[in-house]
Amino acid sequence: MLKGIGSNVYRVCTTGKLWNPKDKDLKITDRLMNGIPVRLYEPVTSLQQTNRPVFIYIHGGGWTFLSVDNYDLFNQRLSKETGVVIISVEYRLSPQNPYPAGLDDIKNVVSYVFNNARDLGVDPGRIAVGGDSAGGNLAAAVQLRPEMRGKIAMLILLVPVLQAVNMKTIGFIENVEYLNKSINDPQMTNFFLNYLNLDHSLCGAFLNNLHTSADFKRGKYKFLFDQQTYLPDKYIRSKELRLKRPEVEYIGNETLFKELKDKLTDPTIFPLMASDEELSHFPFTYVLAAGYDLIRDDAIMFAERLRHLNKDVELSHIADGFHNALLMFDGPLQTNVGVRIVNDIIRVLEKI
Repeated sequence: MLKGIGSNVYRVCTTGKLWNPKDKDLKITDRLMNGIPVRLYEPVTSLQQTNRPVFIYIHGGGWTFLSVDNYDLFNQRLSKETGVVIISVEYRLSPQNPYPAGLDDIKNVVSYVFNNARDLGVDPGRIAVGGDSAGGNLAAAVQLRPEMRGKIAMLILLVPVLQAVNMKTIGFIENVEYLNKSINDPQMTNFFLNYLNLDHSLCGAFLNNLHTSADFKRGKYKFLFDQQTYLPDKYIRSKELRLKRPEVEYIGNETLFKELKDKLTDPTIFPLMASDEELSHFPFTYVLAAGYDLIRDDAIMFAERLRHLNKDVELSHIADGFHNALLMFDGPLQTNVGVRIVNDIIRVLEKI
């Protein structure tokens, strides 16, 4: 109940509306797909077509809160402007339903769309999957499920959460002073704990990078700590940090890390942990990074890894962007950056 109240308050604040109006140019339907609640947005001009592109959207909220209602006007805008069928997924949330519940829901919806494309009037070869924040995480993670290979034609990862081993990235250091008691509050780390079904008492260990070990920081995931390979200088605002990147603190808690290792290094939980071979199967991937986002570097490093593998990837770094700006494209909290982000997403969707 409290989650629902919070989501409704957030929706009213961002949209300025007590309820979401329905665009007359769209057919909007709530239904089930493989038992998972979804909201379907279809342009009325394409209802008789059988080869329409489709975008499966996964909302943000730290795997913990928000719903398809919070993204209703956003998805109406995307569908109307692009002519793409949008399927917004009401996946199960943590901590009541920790990993892999939400990811299983996304997998089941993607499979349903692929297997029932003809009945839905969509092209099984033109399925895009994407989302923001935790939704971006789930979009990348579902692609890493072996049974999903060949079913997804495009990934759209918007300010995605992609790792939980380094809470002291350069992006975190640069941005923690901005919106500190809001979207950039370090206590948002508790969302990781909700998703992983871990106790909130571990928040301090995560924030101080004491949840891994010194040997781990020197191993094959070293790039997540020193960031030399996958964080180009042009994305770092601070001249001081560009000239002298933070030294890695080779400290940790070996006992705790042994308990957490399987979760922290599982690519279907945190996709930046994926191997090169796993990433080699990715389709065209659009990645949006926000310059003033605590997890800015997750998006940048992921895109750079794909680029190093010669994959088809586009990184859109919005230097003046912040984590939840994409929902501020209209309404009382409309921002110029929110408008630009949504317009860029529309541009990419038109490529499906």
